[in-house]
Amino acid sequence: MTTFEWGPLLKRWSEDWLDGLAAEEPEEFEELDEDLVRERWLGFAPASPERLTALEERVGALGITVPLPPSLRSFLETSDGWRHAGSSVYLLAGTEGITSYGDPYGLRPMYEKQLGADPAEEEVLRAGMWGRALQLALDSDMTDVLLDPGDVAADGEWAVYVRHGWSGEHPDRYASFRVFMEDMYKEFYRISGDRPGFETEVTRDLDARVEQARVACLRGDLDGALAVFKEAMDLGRPRAGLLAAQLTALLEGSGWIPVDPRMDDPLYAHEVLPLKISDHLGRHGRDDSFVLGPLTEEYATDRERAAIVLEEARRRTYEYVSPGPFGLAVTEARARARRGDTDGAWQVLAAAVPKWEPYGEDHLAPFGLLGDPLLGPVVTPERGRQLLLTPRAGQAGAAPAPAAGAPAVRDGLGWLSAGDPGSAVRRDSGRFVLVAGIEPEELAERFGTGAPGPVARGSELWDLLVPAPQGNQGAVVRFGGSGPLARIGAVDGWSFAFESSLRTGVDPARLVDPGAGLSHGTRALTVWWEPGLFHFACAEDGAERYGFTVHGQERRQWGDLPGALTPERLFPDLGGPAADRSDEARALTAIAEVFTVSLPRFALDHGRLPTLRTRSWT
Repeated sequence: MTTFEWGPLLKRWSEDWLDGLAAEEPEEFEELDEDLVRERWLGFAPASPERLTALEERVGALGITVPLPPSLRSFLETSDGWRHAGSSVYLLAGTEGITSYGDPYGLRPMYEKQLGADPAEEEVLRAGMWGRALQLALDSDMTDVLLDPGDVAADGEWAVYVRHGWSGEHPDRYASFRVFMEDMYKEFYRISGDRPGFETEVTRDLDARVEQARVACLRGDLDGALAVFKEAMDLGRPRAGLLAAQLTALLEGSGWIPVDPRMDDPLYAHEVLPLKISDHLGRHGRDDSFVLGPLTEEYATDRERAAIVLEEARRRTYEYVSPGPFGLAVTEARARARRGDTDGAWQVLAAAVPKWEPYGEDHLAPFGLLGDPLLGPVVTPERGRQLLLTPRAGQAGAAPAPAAGAPAVRDGLGWLSAGDPGSAVRRDSGRFVLVAGIEPEELAERFGTGAPGPVARGSELWDLLVPAPQGNQGAVVRFGGSGPLARIGAVDGWSFAFESSLRTGVDPARLVDPGAGLSHGTRALTVWWEPGLFHFACAEDGAERYGFTVHGQERRQWGDLPGALTPERLFPDLGGPAADRSDEARALTAIAEVFTVSLPRFALDHGRLPTLRTRSWT
């Protein structure tokens, strides 16, 4: 076991605290004790061996048999007490002031009463702590600093609990006295770090390293930059927090960026605001005041301009913009994502990242992409990391870009029967059409009852506001199951319209397959599945050619059905489709192989696609 050397930390703490107070509060500085200012020391003289022995004897008399924690003992040997141990503790006890806490507020019985039938170990320790702890805080703002002799680690350190009487929260736990003091030192910097005029050797060193890390981050040194930013954030450097927040947003898919909500600042208007709105809408937020900015006359114009962006985001018509060549790539990528080609959209973005241009020195990456209704889902946390590992903003020649990923593999159709625990969309029922050689816009004209609606995820369809059925011009209604609503796109030369989670209890006798009407001048495939039902048909040039329907024990097939698609092969049990969906998977896979067709899994499970109110199938 090594003894921690307190001297350098406490000396630096004292000098920085005094210099900070002199710069920020000169009148308060003048009132300080002369000896404290002259010696530049917040502590006291070291405790003598006799005082330490007396403390040990008093502690033993309380029935505490474990030795004093090593970090506290070595601290007292350096300074017998401490002033200003954090913002709420004005005087920390030395050897003569450390006493039994005594639980003056009766917290132990209250905490023990709250223990459940099977409490966690940490809950039991916390409940018992109030009756056995030692008090370290002599003068504070309703704050107790408690050493727990019943919560001792293998290295002999006792846990420290800090209770703020004004908070109403559980006490904060620190693994040791040393950890507590180191955090109080960091708290001092966190509180003072963004105040004008506060500057020390520590802040100057950190700010220089943050700037070096910023440039390194643009070269692709993501993890190294994050480590420096975290260290600087722990000591209250605001710029480090701004830079780190941008990286965290791309690595986690959301986040808050500390930028003043001024719409004339392009960093805020084009990057921060879209991300803030996306997070707000993702939580189904109804109170828009937070995303619109402060409710003051000074921010009135900014709020009005922000409200326009918010409305566009709600309607999912908002489009992220970026300057230069990267902005052109964003436009191309959005067009691909709208068709369901999310892999292609990402490839376009990834290839353009080296040409990305920041709005200023504090802009590290295009995190505003996350607020784009179409591109936000494309930039997954894994892809966000890849983006940040790519040299950009004029640093492309400083380091090689990450190698491109493996070529995309066609998804096929069999995945529709597998489900996805990470998707909010059910896949136990659904239907789709695939039409060869036409664009989604033409498919919408052939199959829809109006123009395509806003883009949406499958999980967003229920609450989607869509144009009312014909006869109610200009009106909108909540979809909520009011009629068939598909999402449309294109892949591998086929356009598709896909619906899921129907569970209509369809009567095959009432089925009116839409394939014939969609297939003029081309070929159309239609598939509808529900528990106990599977329907497939192929139509060409306006006429249905072949297909089959399996509904429970009933089977029907027609036309010159390819051998790979016969019901006998795909649904061998005459009792009907298998409950484990294996027959359904076999049928979907066979259709994909016979016609070389696919549906984009990521786009349908996680992405957004244009919506289309379609014609009835029955």
